[in-house]
Amino acid sequence: MLLRCVLDGLLLCATVRAEPPILLAFDGEEPFAMEAIEALYYEIVTATREELIALERACFRLLRRAADFQHLDDGEGAPA
Repeated sequence: MLLRCVLDGLLLCATVRAEPPILLAFDGEEPFAMEAIEALYYEIVTATREELIALERACFRLLRRAADFQHLDDGEGAPA
């Protein structure tokens, strides 16, 4: 999954996990846990259907799809 900060346009790779922290974003190689309220400042650029469902179940409803959102096939992963 690829996220974009709506404040500065920074792109971050992210992964949805089954256990806390649910959403891990990576700034370079350093991961950080993203809280649901922080989702106000990010938008989803690419994600699989499975990732979108997992985010919704984990109460990340404030994390919206970007205008240029691209749906990835499950198993495709974020572009390098």
